[in-house]
Amino acid sequence: MKKYIKDILKLILFLALGLFFVWLSVKDLDDNQRAMIWTNIYNVFLDKRWIFLLLCMLIGILSVWFRAFRSILMIKPLGYQVSKMNSYHAIMICYLANLAFPRLGEVLRCTVLQTHEKVPFQKSLGTVVAERIIDVLICGIMFVIALCCEYDKLMQIFVENHSMEKIMVFLSSKGKYVLIAVLFVIALIIYLLRNKIKDIPFVKKIKSVVLGFWEGLISVKNVQNPIAFVVHSLGIWVCYYLMFYVGSFAFPEFSALGNQALLASLTCVVIGSVGFIVAQGGLGAYPLLISLVLSLYGLAPEYGLAIGWVIWTTENAMYLILGLLSLVVVSLKKRKH
Repeated sequence: MKKYIKDILKLILFLALGLFFVWLSVKDLDDNQRAMIWTNIYNVFLDKRWIFLLLCMLIGILSVWFRAFRSILMIKPLGYQVSKMNSYHAIMICYLANLAFPRLGEVLRCTVLQTHEKVPFQKSLGTVVAERIIDVLICGIMFVIALCCEYDKLMQIFVENHSMEKIMVFLSSKGKYVLIAVLFVIALIIYLLRNKIKDIPFVKKIKSVVLGFWEGLISVKNVQNPIAFVVHSLGIWVCYYLMFYVGSFAFPEFSALGNQALLASLTCVVIGSVGFIVAQGGLGAYPLLISLVLSLYGLAPEYGLAIGWVIWTTENAMYLILGLLSLVVVSLKKRKH
């Protein structure tokens, strides 16, 4: 009973955080700007610009197939051959469940594979952890590329808040010696008390998480077809990039960026990914971050928020519809005992 209460409270917290980001994104806009957001969204469906959103969905489905194929490659070294359709349905159900409860999707994904492919839950969960680590690494590489290509624009986020300026002033003065001294003292204390620190429950938890990540990461070496694994992993993120790039062309303001739209899309995909971490399903946070990034390219907040909300709604509508369809199909399938 306590577990259900904890899950409900967690859901309420994530939803409340999402609603907070919704409020944060519109609180500084006047009535005309807020009305313009709805106008921009409505105009997408007045002509054939909705075709771009349909293409966005098709690319999203392709990304799920890439993930399904990669999942098969990860599970095969464990001695199990998973069918392509069951792998696809498991991932679609994962996306659907994550719209409702944080991390519930990973549990249901492994449950589907255990029920219909006889893959032990713990083993499939280990591959999911490894996949997540690979995705984080690829996202990190994309962030570095975006930072190298759009350094000046990304630094504006810090400059406008004077955060980077204060840090540079601090480090250029005697502050850097203070920082080095503090780090040295902390390192010395940790070294002297290392035997006691390692017995602290929180430290044990951190250590187990780090070791789990490492074990999941090195499990990739057992993949029998590493080239296919790399291709599918990159294919997932190329699809994420194209989903945003193609979908955003439903807005003339975005297409007017010309060649800048290529780099703007890369930056939005990387920064926008953070929105799905800090809020349930990216609610509120994703459009806010997209608006923040696109403002660096000269787009007004009402245009950036409209683009963010339309892309977010398109992706989640796809996961909702196809996830429900996969749930029905899997429910009707004969289970493997």
